[in-house]
Amino acid sequence: MEHVDAKMKYPKSTWFLIVYNLFEKFTFFGYKTILVLYLMKTLNFKDDQTMIIYHSFICLTFICPLIGAILADSFWGKFKTIYRFLTIYILGGVTLTGASIVDMFGSDIQKYISMIGLFLIYISAGIIKPSGFTFAGDQFQFPQQQQQFQHYIIKFIMSLEIGSVLSSFLMPELRHSVHCFGKSSCFPLAFGVLVLTELSALAALLSGGNLYVKKKPERNVITRTFGCIFYALGKTFTSGTSRDNVRFLDRAKPEYTDEEIADTRSALNVITVFTAYPVFWALNEQQTSRWTLQATLMNGRFDFMNWTIKPDQFHTISPMCELIFLILFDGTLNPLLAKIGIRKSLQKITLSGFLATMAFIAAALLEFRILGISTVIPAGEGRLNIYNGYDCDVHARSLSLNVDRIIQPLGMMNVNYALVSREDVFEIILKFDRECTFVPENFELNTTVTVSEGKEISYYLTRLNTSTITLNRVGDYDNYKQNKQGNPSLRVLIDDSFGFNDNISLISSNENRNSYSFSPSQRMHFNEVHIGKYNLWQNGQMTPTSMEMIPATFYTITLQKNGNRTDIKLFSKYKGNYLHIFWQFPQYFFMISSITIFAVTRLDFTFTEAPINLKTFMYSFDLLTMAGGNLLVVIISTISIKNQAFEYLLYSGLMCADSLILAYFSVAFQSTNSATTKTKNENINSLNEAEVNSIL
Repeated sequence: MEHVDAKMKYPKSTWFLIVYNLFEKFTFFGYKTILVLYLMKTLNFKDDQTMIIYHSFICLTFICPLIGAILADSFWGKFKTIYRFLTIYILGGVTLTGASIVDMFGSDIQKYISMIGLFLIYISAGIIKPSGFTFAGDQFQFPQQQQQFQHYIIKFIMSLEIGSVLSSFLMPELRHSVHCFGKSSCFPLAFGVLVLTELSALAALLSGGNLYVKKKPERNVITRTFGCIFYALGKTFTSGTSRDNVRFLDRAKPEYTDEEIADTRSALNVITVFTAYPVFWALNEQQTSRWTLQATLMNGRFDFMNWTIKPDQFHTISPMCELIFLILFDGTLNPLLAKIGIRKSLQKITLSGFLATMAFIAAALLEFRILGISTVIPAGEGRLNIYNGYDCDVHARSLSLNVDRIIQPLGMMNVNYALVSREDVFEIILKFDRECTFVPENFELNTTVTVSEGKEISYYLTRLNTSTITLNRVGDYDNYKQNKQGNPSLRVLIDDSFGFNDNISLISSNENRNSYSFSPSQRMHFNEVHIGKYNLWQNGQMTPTSMEMIPATFYTITLQKNGNRTDIKLFSKYKGNYLHIFWQFPQYFFMISSITIFAVTRLDFTFTEAPINLKTFMYSFDLLTMAGGNLLVVIISTISIKNQAFEYLLYSGLMCADSLILAYFSVAFQSTNSATTKTKNENINSLNEAEVNSIL
């Protein structure tokens, strides 16, 4: 065979397909990389809504390969299926690019157009998946060119990895580093580049022209397999004879042959194992969604390089490390696993499940670290805060509260009190220092404060007018409930000398260009803001006050006119932590190790156990498990668990339970095809693109 193989020329047409696959992977991964932030920053969806939309489109992508396999095998053939849906793919990209510009027509119209563009992109990407690799296989003659085809597989995987790495690095740079249409980011540029790369993919595909071997569509084994199952079901419900000694699929005789029945039975056995895959994909897919959102709360600055890594750029390490792990898999990783007794495919898949569990435990621990101190008040306790808006010491005394303290100028006093009842009112006396501006000498304010069990209540010591001093309660209760995303929260407390027309704004002093204007109705309540450095502006004038907001922290700004100046003070409570983005590396390491073992071993298991004439069906169904994983993310996002760390722990618990199921399968699964299929599988002609894409 080697002698014959050496004589036959390597198919030139496959080089066009290598280039096509590189550009196509670049495009698909590019959309995945920046879509989450586009949905949040441009279309203004909330984080849970973003997760639902993002994973719904990914789910749609992995449902469509079954449609693509039927179209390619039974109707149009592979080549026509690819270029026809590539054209729709490009149309979707143009639509999305246009939508990212047309915000002048209103946010709702922009959202509708974006959804149309995304629908065209992801449905087209899914339909062409089963055809790309198998079309390349059609260019080789077997068994004469089997070795050359194996070399093509390596080139094919390399092209996909290179496309992924380049896209995941360049797309965040384009959308962030360039400012267009008066915005702090330029999604139209990033989307426009992806349209050009998809046009390049189409040009590369069509350039092969007459060099391609284009096989005619043949009988669709997929429909026969489904037919066998449904025919047996029909017989089960309609037959009046005893069914005790008849196996389920055997009832499809004589409408279906013994070979078709045996192949269908083998396929169903493998599909039983597939039922454990969706949980794994639910975890894996969140590298470009939840983990990207987590990265927005982290510091990506490298001062020695004068460069900041973008939140949606860090997962570039994933395809890079996967490529390294794939190279080491056969020579290093596989022998190492064999030495510790992990030899069976399902044993390795089980190991990958436990590694994914560790990845999400690491993500949860990091989230807890970012969120910082708990805001939960112990049972039986209430908390009281008094903010001093005056530029002098204030002596606070309360016998019932057991308080006798000095509140510093522009300072704050915090009291934790163990309550007897659910809510109590306490007398308090506030005496002002002689240096207090515009306060009568020896003035004392006798008033009351409320302390409530499980609540935190704030008061602002300020003035109602130039002659009236008051202790204002700030709203009903302080809402120190951290938002799910982990962004900081801010409120502004001002005295009544500020009118309703006074504009108080917070404007970013760095490249993020975020700005927040606090209306009178918002000033006493916490409002979510993004992390970053800000300047405080009053009526269009920048004040000397600058501040840096860090994750999961609650900030209070007090503004009061004392004499001829406005005193401004920033307070923070329940501080979070602004960690470097490389603290995400442990979770990525576990996940990359997991996906490498899972994907490669799963291919070996599926290709070995699947009937030789049902490869396309098995790999199309395999992609459906990825759709199931994204659907699981959508469901959990719909539930909207308030603490993201707990959501990560939920996923890790589901994956741990799923790994135990896989461990059971590794013991109970009875191979029906391995002896014969391993021999048949020397011919790799039935491999398809879904097989290789699942590695990535």
